[in-house]
Amino acid sequence: MDNNYRYRHEIKYRINGGTYHILRGRFAAVMEHDEHAKSGMYRVTSLYFDDVYRTAYKDKVNGALKRKKYRVRAYGHDTDGFRTEPSLIRLEEKVKHENVGFKKTTVLTMEQYKSLLAGDFGIFAGEEYADTAAGDMFASDRAAHLSPAVIVDYLREAYTCRAGNVRVTFDMKISACTSGYDIFREDNVFCTVMPDNDIVLEVKYDSFMPDYVRQLLSGITAQQESVSKFILCSDRLRGNYL
Repeated sequence: MDNNYRYRHEIKYRINGGTYHILRGRFAAVMEHDEHAKSGMYRVTSLYFDDVYRTAYKDKVNGALKRKKYRVRAYGHDTDGFRTEPSLIRLEEKVKHENVGFKKTTVLTMEQYKSLLAGDFGIFAGEEYADTAAGDMFASDRAAHLSPAVIVDYLREAYTCRAGNVRVTFDMKISACTSGYDIFREDNVFCTVMPDNDIVLEVKYDSFMPDYVRQLLSGITAQQESVSKFILCSDRLRGNYL
């Protein structure tokens, strides 16, 4: 593993609406709402990329111990849709090593985003992008030709605490875009990929999880599950949906 990056642990559960309401009450009583959640929830819309070999998809499905994927995520939109001018667009490279991972981030302009959407990764060929998410993406494209793969959209409710740098998220109404790959297109069409009552619970932390957080998770019937919104939406887009 690369010691230059802060690795975080991540555990996931697939829960139902009843379990969500129980856990939501527990976390809300002792943790703080995420700063992005002005009204309790916020919308997350991400464009994922994959190469000609579908490496990101296959590595996840096959349980590869080391894997990575690239996505563009926009901020500055509410639960009803994007604002005319997003406040922030980020390119994220998510790297996993067995049970821990880290994330590299490069802030994008709208012009850079449009270049990536058009397949022009050469904009990140300069030395100033060395060892960044953008520079790594350029190298990955040179090796195996990246292209947009799927848009993933959902509503997120998040809680945080400083001890252990814990972040708890409830992701619901997870949907795949079936009308293209531009996250700013106003007439995008989305299709849900999970039953309406199902929610993905994620718990992320640094080197340790406080005992009281573990206790909050106790007593639920849900089992840990490697739920991937990227895989669920990719399968829905390609007709592999059950």
